[in-house]
Amino acid sequence: MKHKVFTLFYIIALTVIAVGAASCSDPRTYDQYKSVSLQGWSRKDTLTFDVPRQWEGSYQLDLCLRAAQTYPYRNISMIIERKVIFYRQRKKREKTYNDTVNCEIINDKGILVGQKGITSTEIRQAITYFHLNRNDSMQVKIHHIMSRESLPGISDIGVRLLKK
Repeated sequence: MKHKVFTLFYIIALTVIAVGAASCSDPRTYDQYKSVSLQGWSRKDTLTFDVPRQWEGSYQLDLCLRAAQTYPYRNISMIIERKVIFYRQRKKREKTYNDTVNCEIINDKGILVGQKGITSTEIRQAITYFHLNRNDSMQVKIHHIMSRESLPGISDIGVRLLKK
């Protein structure tokens, strides 16, 4: 009986170590999606993501989106406003950066790019690389700048932050 209990304990300990080691290798510190209207993503609908405080280090910001074949264009153009919020000498300070992003949705053959899902495809695109100090946080705002007021075929927009 003692041998079986020891074996069970050994298996549980190995499982905990394996899960712990696997979770440490994930560089994502933030990964969030927000849904947009199925009737179409309106130009005035700005999506806001509040990224909590981070550790000091180098980071990569990715834009993530889910699109369907009903999207009427090959690309989408967006403005991504990244506001870094930091505290120096007990004073809250902010610095804002703007990036214009052009992301391919449908390739030359008329096929959705990205990882295929059941009804849509997921597209990820690196936006920028930057450094954060300990306890810096961010607010990321995204809106499209296409000529059409409302864009059908986009279901979700997301932001992913990776520690490099």
